[in-house]
Amino acid sequence: MRPRRAPQPVSPRARIIALSALGLGVVLILALTAVVLLSGRRDPPSKRLDAFLTEWRLGADGGAARLTDSPVRASAALEANRAGLDGARLVAERVGDVTEQGDGATGRVRLTWDVPEIGPFSYTTNVRLRDAGDDGWLVRWAPTVVNPQLRPGQRLGTVRTPQRRGRVLDREGAALVEERPVKRVGVVAGEIDDPAATAQAIADAVGIDPAPFERAIRNGGREQFVEAITLRPEDYAALESTIVAIPGARAIDATAQLTPARGFGRALLGDVRELSADQLRRLGPAYTVGDVGGQWGLEAALERELAGTPSRAIVIRSADGTPARTLLRARGTPATDVRTTLDGDTQAAAEQALGTLDPETRAALVAVQPSSGDILAVANRPVDDSFDRALDGQYPPGSTFKIVTTDALLSARAVTPATTVDCPTTINVGGREFKNFEGGGGGEEPFADAFAESCNTAFVGLARRLPAGALPQAGRQFGLGARFDLPVPAYGGQVPDPRDLAATGAAMIGQDRILASPLGMAGVIATVADGSWRTPRLLADDPRSDGVPLDPAITDQLRDLTRQVVTSGTGTALAYLSGEAHGKSGTAEYGRGDPLPTHAWFVAYRDDVAVAVLVEGGSAGGEVAAPIANDFYEALDAGVTPETLAASTTLDPSDTTDTTG
Repeated sequence: MRPRRAPQPVSPRARIIALSALGLGVVLILALTAVVLLSGRRDPPSKRLDAFLTEWRLGADGGAARLTDSPVRASAALEANRAGLDGARLVAERVGDVTEQGDGATGRVRLTWDVPEIGPFSYTTNVRLRDAGDDGWLVRWAPTVVNPQLRPGQRLGTVRTPQRRGRVLDREGAALVEERPVKRVGVVAGEIDDPAATAQAIADAVGIDPAPFERAIRNGGREQFVEAITLRPEDYAALESTIVAIPGARAIDATAQLTPARGFGRALLGDVRELSADQLRRLGPAYTVGDVGGQWGLEAALERELAGTPSRAIVIRSADGTPARTLLRARGTPATDVRTTLDGDTQAAAEQALGTLDPETRAALVAVQPSSGDILAVANRPVDDSFDRALDGQYPPGSTFKIVTTDALLSARAVTPATTVDCPTTINVGGREFKNFEGGGGGEEPFADAFAESCNTAFVGLARRLPAGALPQAGRQFGLGARFDLPVPAYGGQVPDPRDLAATGAAMIGQDRILASPLGMAGVIATVADGSWRTPRLLADDPRSDGVPLDPAITDQLRDLTRQVVTSGTGTALAYLSGEAHGKSGTAEYGRGDPLPTHAWFVAYRDDVAVAVLVEGGSAGGEVAAPIANDFYEALDAGVTPETLAASTTLDPSDTTDTTG
């Protein structure tokens, strides 16, 4: 056994070296441990995919793109696809686990876009990731991240297809407004060297203001067609030689919603043209810039039915923007035709009857069917005025109201047709002086004669014989003051109780505060024809009213009285019509002046067609309005149609720029 060596003393230097080595080893061990721990805590691919989906879902397309391996391309693509889907909101969720294979991983994702005006668009796609080392896991950018069917250069988009607009039909189903050919006259902006000269030349040819047209040319894109005016083919034909001689002028074939002839029922039927920004806001998201819509009349009132809602689709768009494939279709609501109670031939007769007036004259003619209340025709002048004075005008009815007054007098047993009444030239009642307009004056006569010749003083002189409330009550029997439930504005009139004797005298002859529309007064004479007032109808599917019958004995007397107006009174302009015409003239004071200006009225019926004619400022009704009523019935007898009217010159010949009828 060897003897045990005694411990050797360690020098201070050796001790220091040993301790240093030990410390370095510990540091190395700690560092390696830290690396292992840190690498173990790096985000797994599932967490990185979830982060990408969260940013994308929240609309942070740039933030989502930074989590991909191609941030610039990804950001542009994500923004383009969202914009292509009209700013759709996105719900993006991972489906199941993310599978890893080496330095790659794949996750399945469910995407649901809430596309405006279309709704949810859902599908699944596979999203690949790659291990980017120090950058952790990154989404491998590819178009298929957005949709599995996208290829490089493609994006998602939407297509919007408006419905073909519905037609406005007459009672027999014939089109009053439908798509018809037109000529769009204008220029291509980039082809015009002198916009001012070109705009002036075209404006002179077609009768428009050159200033806005010139501005549109200057502001238009090089290849943009700038329209000056849209013309009916027949109107363009008359101007073609002038237009084609203007350097740069073009005429493009197109279609527009038109009536058969210029001015045909224009105030009632309406107009269809490009919608303004205010109209687009009011109509809502179903409409967009460039859409057309009704501007007034039935086209505006029935816009939803006539336009329907557009069909839409989600598509894949190629790099040039053209649709390459349809992924989802959303059918819109089809546009519908609207059938009215109007009669095309009756409307044509109404237009022809007013066609002889000066183009600037304000006038209206409305025809109704007494047995049903159906409105058969609505014509207005001037033809370029969108105000429908035939339905919504408010006028003193003058002596046409004597039909109502007579009903009140007969009901109160104040007179009979044979009662002798005084018809002086003037009369003072309640401190107010009244005079005659259309005839009478000079002595006593039967009430029937006073009615036929429209003697104002005879009626005013009977004011004391009516009990309080008699005129308003009689007015209600004839529909005056009723609410007309029509799709367009229509005035039902008013017959307030007169305040005193002088007011009663004025009310007896349709003055004071009594107001009516031509439609209302057509209803008055129609009530005489049918024996009861019927609510006016304009749409064929509106319910018909039964009406409240007048006293049959009084109805017979009113028919005899209105017949005498035509045979020997102020309505002899209709005396030679075939069939038995009845009528009543009216001359209504209004406004200010000495003498006061007057409107000319005439109401009439023959068989089952009643008509009211109003000519603003037209002087005496028997002289001005009655011949128009006669022309109306003669046009009916002659068989005038919308087609023959379109070929005639009865409408304003200067109305060559009206593309809406």
